[in-house]
Amino acid sequence: MRILITNLMSFAVITLLLGCEKADSSVISEGTNTPKKHLEEMNSIDKNSYAEVADVFLETQNITTQDKPYFLVFGANGCLYCERLKTLIKQDLQIKETLQTSFSPYYINLSYSKKHNVDFLNKELSTAKLGQIYGVRSTPTLVFLNANGDTLLVYPGYMQKERFMTTLEFLKNPDIAKLDEKTIAMRLRDLFEQKKI
Repeated sequence: MRILITNLMSFAVITLLLGCEKADSSVISEGTNTPKKHLEEMNSIDKNSYAEVADVFLETQNITTQDKPYFLVFGANGCLYCERLKTLIKQDLQIKETLQTSFSPYYINLSYSKKHNVDFLNKELSTAKLGQIYGVRSTPTLVFLNANGDTLLVYPGYMQKERFMTTLEFLKNPDIAKLDEKTIAMRLRDLFEQKKI
């Protein structure tokens, strides 16, 4: 037994001193020299989660207004109501067109961590931090902001078709941007009651 331990220790010392004959490049860390392609793949990994509506939503690495109000959807992998919302957007041409022409729409998947350059906040934020700013506790959470980034409405949960379209039509009006969140919520509630939706 003593001979075995001595032989093992000798082998360990020799291996340590000599090292491997040839290092496999696939196991060597590239450190900060990560290839640009790999960085781009990591920054767009969340796109797969909304691929079916990628023609509607903009890339979230740079969140900019394009002189339109923002529409932010905070979603997550495995979220049934997030999937229902994406299906609604994909299938309803009026909703799809309204989002594309009247809003700067972004789908932010909380299941992934990435950095977002947010123009109206003048800073770079992680996905989690961006969700915290709007008090996101459940998914989907729909966040509507005016073109300056001021909050108009935060709606936790799925919004059925008629209510969603009514909300989009109501919030795309530039005069609404001047109102506070509470007034907007009250006016929308009255509108929903009037339309019985």
